Amino acid sequence: MKLRITPTTSLLLLPELIRSMYPLATIGFFLHSPFPSSELFRSLPHRKDILNGMLGSTSIGFQTYSYARHFLSSCTRVLGLESTPTGIDNKGSMVSIGVFPIGIDSKSVQKRSSLSSVQTKMKSLREMFANKLIIIGRDRLDEVAGIRQKLEAFERLLEMYPKYQNKVVLIQVTQPGQTRQPKLEAKISELVTSINSNYGSLEFMPVLYHHTFLDADEYMALLNIADLCLITVIRDGMNTGSLEYVVCQQDKHSPLILSEFTGTAGSVSGAIQINPWDYEAVAQAIDTAFSMSPEERTVRYEQMFKHVMSHDAQYWANSFIEDLRAIVLAGQTNAATPCLDLALIAREFREAKRRLIMLDYDGTLTPITNIPAQALPPPEMLVALQRLCADPRNLVCVISGRDRQFLDLHLGAVKGLALSGEHGSFIRYPGGEWISLLDQVDLGWKDEVLSIFEFFTERTAGSTIEAKETSITWHFRNADPEYGEFQAKECMSHLEDSVVSKLPVEILVGKKCLEVRPISVNKGEIVKRLMGAHPEQWDFVACAGDDKTDEDMFRALRTMQRSIGQKHANANDELPQEPQHYFTITVGPVDKKSAAAWHVTSSNKIVETLIELAATE
Repeated sequence: MKLRITPTTSLLLLPELIRSMYPLATIGFFLHSPFPSSELFRSLPHRKDILNGMLGSTSIGFQTYSYARHFLSSCTRVLGLESTPTGIDNKGSMVSIGVFPIGIDSKSVQKRSSLSSVQTKMKSLREMFANKLIIIGRDRLDEVAGIRQKLEAFERLLEMYPKYQNKVVLIQVTQPGQTRQPKLEAKISELVTSINSNYGSLEFMPVLYHHTFLDADEYMALLNIADLCLITVIRDGMNTGSLEYVVCQQDKHSPLILSEFTGTAGSVSGAIQINPWDYEAVAQAIDTAFSMSPEERTVRYEQMFKHVMSHDAQYWANSFIEDLRAIVLAGQTNAATPCLDLALIAREFREAKRRLIMLDYDGTLTPITNIPAQALPPPEMLVALQRLCADPRNLVCVISGRDRQFLDLHLGAVKGLALSGEHGSFIRYPGGEWISLLDQVDLGWKDEVLSIFEFFTERTAGSTIEAKETSITWHFRNADPEYGEFQAKECMSHLEDSVVSKLPVEILVGKKCLEVRPISVNKGEIVKRLMGAHPEQWDFVACAGDDKTDEDMFRALRTMQRSIGQKHANANDELPQEPQHYFTITVGPVDKKSAAAWHVTSSNKIVETLIELAATE
């Protein structure tokens, strides 16, 4: 890895380094700073190193939804990985993506602001700025801090609203940045001098600029006496200063003006949000804040104060850790799986009285073929299915991405077999009719997705479109391998930007195909339906699949397995112990990462297992 390590990038690489030493470790990673848009990020020379480093995590947290979206889009565009709004499939391992707005230690701030030393400084500052409206700003000396924009907007305020001349003072405290920026320092000094020269006098300066670290008591005092806090950052991950200001304003309820580009803008709903580049609008916002009625100030403040106090640093930490813990308990941390123990599954099957068997079709019951229509069920598999379905103790269901017509044509003759098509959009119980599970779902997005797929089909020789009732799939198995993969990445990026970001759909990356389906549809929901309200009724459960869509089934069963074990433990006052008669089986190589508990190397092994179970007395 030829990435130059700096203090900023080193932590981004750390999850992958830890994962290489401890493959089964549970790793949580929170990025407090903004993540750039994919258009900007993809121009970095070491973009893949950074993304792969972060994807070594089990869960990645961001301050805002937009930062999470930027990261998801970058993973899709740069690495070609499948993503959903809540996770990324990284070579078989699902990396969870979450939004966890950070808070502050609000009780500590409250306690500090009530100290006698702070009260003394507050009294001194009130005397110093008697009869003046005080605007407070505290930023690090950096281009993205928006100090220049703040001064420009303040000058525009004094120009547009002469009534504030000699009545408003801006106290701007600036801390030194990580590196010196002489040009920025010079520009700020020039603006301060200009404002004070044009609107100040020997007795009064409208801008008090302090370029130094501020004593904690003085900072608390300023936050308490301020009539307005003005934050005009161009880009900021968190900006906890705005939260500290809210805590300190319990007596005055002074307004807060907050740049829409801060990480806290989406959380502090009572603030007046502004675009720091629009100086005139910022000046108008300051006038609005000063002219605000006491009732409106109180309503806005109470909204902010309630949020800041309830979503403090402890709440943030608990939320992040609990989410990470839930991922581990739900079995979403995939690991390599052992080879299926045929003797064990046969013994459990033989001893069971109520059995449930759930099977994927393509890649599980039949091998993957270049032409999907040629993936026909082998005769010996049909015989085994018929024999299993004939036993009243068994419920067998094929849960496939295929449409209803295909399943009826090739599997409909197996009496007593339950079928589910289009990844859980439809289900047919033994002896019944097809039931749609998406009657209330809007499918108006299909035309837009179809036009995108048609665009890429025209430009990718060998690719085809498969339009189903509730989803659309673009196949590129017969295209040139490299060009097909390239076009798939481009297609995914286009879908992410124009469809997925604004509609309730998700993209599934299958084996040489892209499928767009409603986000509420997945095979895991069918598993829950088949298991019923009392999953403990089954004393043998087997589920087999081969691709990413089948991981939903495995995770659903893991959750139920854990829940049953917990109920049994509570009833008998024992330690939780998961039932051992659940067999989740993935089809693939030995090192394939999956939420399944077992693996077989080919679909032929699944057929052989079914034949073995069917022959069991």
